[in-house]
Amino acid sequence: MEYIVPVSSAIMAIVWVVYFQLFFFQYKRNNRPYLVIHHAQNESPDSLCLLVNMGKEPVHVQCVQALITKESGDKELIPVTEYERVNAEDRNIQSSIRQGPIQPGGFLVLGKFRNIILGRRSEEPDAGALMESVQALEIRAAMIHGPSKYPIGVRRRFHLRQRNGTCVYPQNIHSEQLVRRRDQKEVVQWVEQELNPKHVGSSESDSSDQSSRSTNAEGESRS
Repeated sequence: MEYIVPVSSAIMAIVWVVYFQLFFFQYKRNNRPYLVIHHAQNESPDSLCLLVNMGKEPVHVQCVQALITKESGDKELIPVTEYERVNAEDRNIQSSIRQGPIQPGGFLVLGKFRNIILGRRSEEPDAGALMESVQALEIRAAMIHGPSKYPIGVRRRFHLRQRNGTCVYPQNIHSEQLVRRRDQKEVVQWVEQELNPKHVGSSESDSSDQSSRSTNAEGESRS
């Protein structure tokens, strides 16, 4: 009888530890960001490309880029984000600049694949020849997830074939999630390529004096 109480206590402790782990993993899974770069409609270059937020927290899109690989092997990075002046009263401002928050279950229209690949050159007379020179396409986006200050990313690759015109096919059915800390540096570089900030780095203190300035400012205000 004297062993029943400690054995029961040990069993209860194990049960609570297992329960806590299951609860923790479930919580972590539910709050994990998950983004989808969706190839809508069909393989036509005029089909739409969507950025879909399948997570349970909103995300704020900072930049969207298209990395073009040509038949010659040359690569070209094209910003999909629009920085032209937009009327702040325009209700479709998010669709125009392709930035801003996306709520859970929401999506952002990135545009037609033809326009993503060619950009402003889609209206030029030689647009067809330009499309035929493209071999592959990588669409990638950087964003802030919920209250976290660290950016996360998503990307998806496509290849182009010439079959009675240009056809766009995804490389596979998955959108690659760049949400781990080891991916942070690469995603930060995407944003820096887009914004060209004065100070660069994966955090406020990396290659910058922002943290020291904040500390000095606080010291001066106290004095």
